[in-house]
Amino acid sequence: MPRIDIDPTTRIEGHHSTTLEVEDGVVTSAKSKMDMFRGIESIVLGRPPTDAPQFCQMVCGVCFTCHRQASILAIEDAARRAGVFDSVPLQGRLLRDVMEGMFLLWNHTVHLFTLAGPDYSEEVAATGFERLNPVDGGGYEDALRKQRVLLQAFAEFGGKAPHPLTYAPGGVATSPDQATIDDVVETVETVDEWLGPTEMVPEALANVRAGETDSEEAQGIHDLLSVLVGAAEVGAHEFGDGPDRFYANGMFHGLRDDGYVLPGGIYRDGGIERPDTEEMVENIREDTAYSWYTDDSAGHPGEAPAPDPDPEKEGAYSWGKAPRYDGDPMETGPLARMVAAERDPFDLRAELGGEAVASSTFHRLAARVQELLVVRDHLLEWLDALDPSGTFTADFDEEFTAQGVGLWGASRGALSHWCTVEDGEVGQYQIVSPTLWNLGPRDDDGVPSTFEQAVEGMVVEDVSDPIDVLRTIRSYDPCLGCAVHVQSPTESYEAEVEPARPTPGGMDRD
Repeated sequence: MPRIDIDPTTRIEGHHSTTLEVEDGVVTSAKSKMDMFRGIESIVLGRPPTDAPQFCQMVCGVCFTCHRQASILAIEDAARRAGVFDSVPLQGRLLRDVMEGMFLLWNHTVHLFTLAGPDYSEEVAATGFERLNPVDGGGYEDALRKQRVLLQAFAEFGGKAPHPLTYAPGGVATSPDQATIDDVVETVETVDEWLGPTEMVPEALANVRAGETDSEEAQGIHDLLSVLVGAAEVGAHEFGDGPDRFYANGMFHGLRDDGYVLPGGIYRDGGIERPDTEEMVENIREDTAYSWYTDDSAGHPGEAPAPDPDPEKEGAYSWGKAPRYDGDPMETGPLARMVAAERDPFDLRAELGGEAVASSTFHRLAARVQELLVVRDHLLEWLDALDPSGTFTADFDEEFTAQGVGLWGASRGALSHWCTVEDGEVGQYQIVSPTLWNLGPRDDDGVPSTFEQAVEGMVVEDVSDPIDVLRTIRSYDPCLGCAVHVQSPTESYEAEVEPARPTPGGMDRD
């Protein structure tokens, strides 16, 4: 029985490997391995709750905004339960949405053109789509330029990117003037023009299918649809099938008085459920049967201690935990959000993938394209609603005792931060990231994760080049920095950091 070890599995976001057992050309067993340890939860213990977002956003240099946002939401939720905080002002909430929207456009562009898109290019798959070729493809180069300007625009509001400075409990610690807002609008409009009008999707799809991909109008949409047509041509809708159970947290308040632009929900057994926050959090558990953590590290994220490593644990094979909803592995990501929102814009998933609600490598790519366009169409509207004379933050008192949870939608799926604050200090903290949901290990019952299920049963025609397995891994857009972090098996380190002290004539950094 051939054994295939793929290490690393992603193009630029490492520390993930996969071991496959193959018999008669079919994957009989898959193990999803997260190869490094994350310790952020331990670092924030004993600190003021307002410190947590600054540390937690550094879980990853790619997913920096969503971790800061989820951390802030958890702290605000705890403060609200303690009766010391009411709500974020409309303008502060709106500016957060603007920054999250720009970040999502950037992140989806990175995925579709750099991480996954090349799998369907002329160079890799002989699809004829030369613009998708890595490094020198015209679409690839255009996307790199747009990624840069999106982060530059983000930094106008966030102070810097990655790891912005202005998100804060209570709102946003900045009041942008109209000139700054106008500059950001002008930048976002250049990205908007590159993509082209959303209503051109049907025409652009017909062009791509006819081999006409050099249109100067809606060039970005032509390139995005080239990814989808290329994926359909290699049969991506026929492999990488997950469990057809989806989990999404709500995302973006926008101009709504209540609810989310992209609503949360659970899809299972062919129907959508809309649990409230309390029901949602009650049903989430983490399993560590096959994780290099102690058994005490498992359980409800609001009750379990920070992850306690057990690197010698027998049978374990991953630094990732195994999250479960009501006992089941769930798929999360843009596809889950589109399913929860009951949306299939322009019937792209149904037309190119055979049906709208299905879990496959193709469907994950298609939903990401759809979500990118949906959010783009809202972003300029949110920017236009920003009022420099409005209130962007509310007073926030961190001296309280309570528990809170922050549920948010990261680019890669459902993200949650869980905190307990005791007399103004963080006493317990947990992070459950999208990559844990999708690429975690088996649970105590031996049930594979979403990704492991998607790969098991897949046909591998060439054991030396399991390209469809790699395409499936990348379709989940894994971010291992969010799931695991730093490990040093042979060395230990100790560092003492003293803050700079103000002195006459400048800062003393000695």
